[in-house]
Amino acid sequence: MLWRWEYVILAVLILAELSQMGDAVATAKRNRRQRNANGKNMAVRSNRNRNTARKLSAKKVNQNKKTSTPAKIQSRIVGGSSTTISTTPYIVQLRRGSNLCGGSLINSQWVLTAAHCVKGHSASDFTVCGGSTTLDGSDCVNRTVSSVHVAPKFTSKKMNMDAALLKLNETLTGTNIGTISMATNRPKPGSKVRIAGWGVTAEGGTSATKTLQATEIRVSKQKKCRTQYRKKTKITNYMFCGRAAGKDSCSGDSGGPVTKDNSLLGIVSFGYGCGRAGFPGVYTAVSTIRTWANKVMADN
Repeated sequence: MLWRWEYVILAVLILAELSQMGDAVATAKRNRRQRNANGKNMAVRSNRNRNTARKLSAKKVNQNKKTSTPAKIQSRIVGGSSTTISTTPYIVQLRRGSNLCGGSLINSQWVLTAAHCVKGHSASDFTVCGGSTTLDGSDCVNRTVSSVHVAPKFTSKKMNMDAALLKLNETLTGTNIGTISMATNRPKPGSKVRIAGWGVTAEGGTSATKTLQATEIRVSKQKKCRTQYRKKTKITNYMFCGRAAGKDSCSGDSGGPVTKDNSLLGIVSFGYGCGRAGFPGVYTAVSTIRTWANKVMADN
């Protein structure tokens, strides 16, 4: 038999146990709410990162598919004017289905272009057209590609060493078709260089221009370009930058030439949007990949 004071003690013990159980349940709910909140924050950050990634876009274009132009890394001629193939006989159209890039004929059987135009695809996927001012011109001299060689340090994430060589199935010769030599030195900051291509002529454009476009831009100081892109991507020694007010390369121009005095100085690579103030176009410096290119051609 329990005495009254023993009942009191028992009641106190039961109340204490119930109180501890209540605290445990409340804590579990708080922790659950905190994990859910943290989970939502992570999802938002991930979405924001994906949106940012879409902003830097390589400068190639799908002529049939209507797409918004990512601001990230793109390629085409903005602010240019129509020209003829006779002024740029070394430029070629590189096609993979409806995808378009540019390229430069550096000898009669080799085309230098951007790695991001070709990586992940086989040689049989590509066709090269030379000697035509217009897109899909009837005067195109077409060649297939027998082998593709991507620069060893290239990655799609960093766009470093964005260069590739295509060996054609036979020599590419004919009217308004010529070769251009690779530069041995980087272009100097402040110097004017020429860019050309069939890419879209404004950011957000969905169709390549039907006639070859060209314009001049000025080479930027490397330090300044690195500062401008510091929150977007790293500008490496394999790259140089250039722009002029309202002038740039854009989607569809990737892989095309940057030239001065009949010397191939650069390859159109990427940029943040097209012609945006504060974000020059970024180009692969041909002098930095020249040794690699010569070895590939010699060995193949």
